[in-house]
Amino acid sequence: MLQKIIASSPKEVDLTNEGHSLKITETVESLLETYSISELEKIEDQLIGKNDASLVFILLALKIAKSKLLVSKTTEPLLISVVFAVYKEHNRILKNSEHPHGEDFLIKKVKQLQWLFENQPLITWELIIVDDGCPEQSGKIAQDIIDKNALNDQARVLFLADAIEQKHPIAKPMNSTKDSQKGGSIVYGMWNAVQQKKVKNQIVIYTDADLSTHLGQLMLLVEPLLNENKLAAIGSRREKNSVVIKKGARNNRGKLFIYLWKRLIPNLGNIVDTQCGFKAFKADVIPYIIDDLIEKKFAFDIELLLKTALYKKGAITKVAIAWIDSEEASTTTDLQPYLPMLKAIAMMNKRYFPKEGQPNEFASFIDSLTEEEFKNILNNIPPDIINRNPDEFTAYDKVRVEDFLS
Repeated sequence: MLQKIIASSPKEVDLTNEGHSLKITETVESLLETYSISELEKIEDQLIGKNDASLVFILLALKIAKSKLLVSKTTEPLLISVVFAVYKEHNRILKNSEHPHGEDFLIKKVKQLQWLFENQPLITWELIIVDDGCPEQSGKIAQDIIDKNALNDQARVLFLADAIEQKHPIAKPMNSTKDSQKGGSIVYGMWNAVQQKKVKNQIVIYTDADLSTHLGQLMLLVEPLLNENKLAAIGSRREKNSVVIKKGARNNRGKLFIYLWKRLIPNLGNIVDTQCGFKAFKADVIPYIIDDLIEKKFAFDIELLLKTALYKKGAITKVAIAWIDSEEASTTTDLQPYLPMLKAIAMMNKRYFPKEGQPNEFASFIDSLTEEEFKNILNNIPPDIINRNPDEFTAYDKVRVEDFLS
């Protein structure tokens, strides 16, 4: 049975391809007819061990199958709110027939959620799209698609500009949408999601606009929040059973970023992949973690996580996910805004982890860095960082400030 499924599976995954999307659903349903969760996990372990990129399709299907089985185990009313931000997504939100980079991601996300929760009366869900000040009016395009497809009961569009103009407390200290790079909009969407709590159990999840993370995996994040007394579950691309297809070469720069933020934020333990756009939070903790944030740009994930960890020790769990890079019309480039992010994290260090006397040497160092100096560091990353895995960087701290100055 399994070998037949593998043989009939594509050797790669393109979730912009409607045929692949349908094939994923068909494959998952075949797996569900035969295997339990424990059996699916054993199969996954075996296939992961092969380290074969051509198995990505079946590995994604296995994660979605586990998630689908967890849906059927829900015994109490549950509301799931899914938030994502849009900025210059005016092409990718379209169908491929309308634009070469079109992914039709809004409709595909809706379909993924409809399929995942079909015939489950205890679970309700909503999709919250937040326009991050898009000059091409991505939010208006999203609303038009929602209206055209009669999805207003399931999806809604918010505009960060409205919250700023109305001087809404959640939008402080932003003066315009230029003060946000995704973070301001995600936090606004999270705030909106918990304003009218209709059921005891509500989970708020934020994701990326693109299709890199299939939302069929969503219950893998929800389960530990319902059953393991966790407040947050984060999708991670750096676990043993993570499935990652990534284009481009950002690895060494990403390692440098992780090494440096690890020197600044001491309470996140074995968490490494802070930037994966697939995170879930219990509604109860959200008012605390979104209040009075320093960061409304790309480092906002780290602040939300560190505030969650300060709220309750051991509150965050990592979940291995399948993540397929979506690069065609990405709104971020290969040169990630690492230095601005690190400067924001240095500010977090000073606020949340104040030290008497000697300040954190890495915070002071990063504060002083110019773009030119940081570019030089990027081109001369110490070998002791390049030659290690990021999961070593919590304990390993032998590369010091003076090593970046030589």
